[in-house]
Amino acid sequence: MNDFTLAQLSSIADSYLRMARTLTELQLAHWPEFTYEQQLDLNAYQNSLLNRAHDIQTRAVNPAVDQAEKLTERIQQTIGYICDRLLIINNIPVALTLGALIVALASYVARDNRKGIQSAFRELNHLLDSEHA
Repeated sequence: MNDFTLAQLSSIADSYLRMARTLTELQLAHWPEFTYEQQLDLNAYQNSLLNRAHDIQTRAVNPAVDQAEKLTERIQQTIGYICDRLLIINNIPVALTLGALIVALASYVARDNRKGIQSAFRELNHLLDSEHA
């Protein structure tokens, strides 16, 4: 077990902030397509990601994990890919599910829940694979 480095924490926080910003862009681009409940869900996802990023930046959370460098890189790549996809996606339920899964991933990372982290990545991969099919 080892702590994330400051650079790794900064990278993860930046990824969460990027995801929150992309969810806002998605919300604005598709405003009339969202139901009221979906708008609330998106707002909750954005707030959760902003809170997770803030916790990391203020060091309120600094989990010890195995392979911190590998996990940091995987978070960056996954969120980067999803952010790019969200800008072109037309399937609102899939977009919402991707947002929810990233929020779950951020929660699992904060608590160093290895099974949860693996599950979130597995679900994200499954959803992204089915979106391409």
